[in-house]
Amino acid sequence: MNENESNEGGGALLSPELAEDAMLSAVAMGEATLARGAKSGSVIVLQKALVELGASLTPDGSFGPKTHAAIAAEQAAAGMPETGVLDAATLGVVDRRLAARRKGRLHDAMAAAVGGAPPKPAGAAQVAAGGPSRQDQGYFDDAAALRGPGAGAVADPDSPPPGQDRAGMKAKGPLPADRAGQFDAVRRSIGDDAPANAALERLLAAGRLHEGSLLPNLATFAQTPRNPALLLEAGIEPELLLGQVVRHVDNPLRVQQGRGHGTCGAGVMEYVVLRGDPAEFVRLVDGITREVRAVTLRSGKKLEMPRSAIARDDSGRVDLDRLFQSAIMNHASAMSWLFDYDNPEDNDTFWAAVRGNSQMAVYGFTSLYQAIQGGTYTSVSKLSRPKDEIAGLVATSAARGERVPVILEFKTYHWLSVEWLEAGKDGKPASIVLRNPWGKDEGGDKPPRVAMPEGGGRVRMKYADFLENVFGATVRG
Repeated sequence: MNENESNEGGGALLSPELAEDAMLSAVAMGEATLARGAKSGSVIVLQKALVELGASLTPDGSFGPKTHAAIAAEQAAAGMPETGVLDAATLGVVDRRLAARRKGRLHDAMAAAVGGAPPKPAGAAQVAAGGPSRQDQGYFDDAAALRGPGAGAVADPDSPPPGQDRAGMKAKGPLPADRAGQFDAVRRSIGDDAPANAALERLLAAGRLHEGSLLPNLATFAQTPRNPALLLEAGIEPELLLGQVVRHVDNPLRVQQGRGHGTCGAGVMEYVVLRGDPAEFVRLVDGITREVRAVTLRSGKKLEMPRSAIARDDSGRVDLDRLFQSAIMNHASAMSWLFDYDNPEDNDTFWAAVRGNSQMAVYGFTSLYQAIQGGTYTSVSKLSRPKDEIAGLVATSAARGERVPVILEFKTYHWLSVEWLEAGKDGKPASIVLRNPWGKDEGGDKPPRVAMPEGGGRVRMKYADFLENVFGATVRG
């Protein structure tokens, strides 16, 4: 659409602050206009946009002669009648000019960040070398630091931590031409992020990019513009975010819920979705980090990331975890049916939960999990079923090879994921391995558990202790 084409008839606004204003959204839909004499917060939003485009006026909420003149100037530049009235067509012009200006600033900032020029293309066979990139220093706890599995550790067939022996993994030969092009697009977008390039090479060597939609989804992510607010408001560069996605796909044990936030349920959902369908995980992250901040789920519902998620916090999470978990919380927190989730207000307290800014009940988890995964899932808790029945349902699901989201009684109720069951000599469950979304769990006695040698939040618990401490779960069927 060029600047002379109209938004009339329901065109979507590209600029977040314009799209989020109810009055301006109505103008964009052709349902209202703004003209001289209007006074409102919507006028302030409009005036700020005009100032960004070069108008000389003070955003005071009053649609006076200067605002009228600025609108008329926009109309004249677009070859439209100079009415000075903000209608759908005029707002479309302002919106597209604003988006184009910001896109240019985003490109300039990206170029400056990589030394004044876009990253150089790299071939599919090139292997990255060197230490952590500048994006990682003091910020991303690279999974290479995880302890390797010791004697008796159960290997993770999906994505072993870096450093684990990968003997037996056989490459499937060179990528077909179309996939080689997609691979190079991802590589170019990652740029000089050495750990992310190494993770991409591991995915290639393991044959995970030769078929399926994982590589196409990564390429789409690499070639689609991100929400400019990510960079302008939080300094999140597109290549940094893509690098985090690639590293998470390579090793989901990187997922962390963060300190001081009641996001254990969101952390578990992120981890289980990433484990079960990494291609879908990439598609979801792609959608919520575009300008629209939303993506359609398999159920047809929308998953939307709240704008409050963009600003970095002190939770210790990487950007990817914060953004994805905030989107999950926005739809599955205990009060999400009434309030939007506000990440800065999540301090893992009762009152934060009451305001929809913390914690996740089992029914909210199950509803969203089902919408993401497809199929049918059921919430079970000790409020309606005995613990041994809940544990039995979890054991049945785990025996099918599924990772099962569960709530255990720690000092408070806490979400974890069941990784697998271990049987005793009698063939009955003897112990259970879980993954704690803290990302690091050295074990403890409330409930009793010991850390697994590979780290990454995995712990082993006696089945009897699991039975004693389980509160609820989300199971298929």
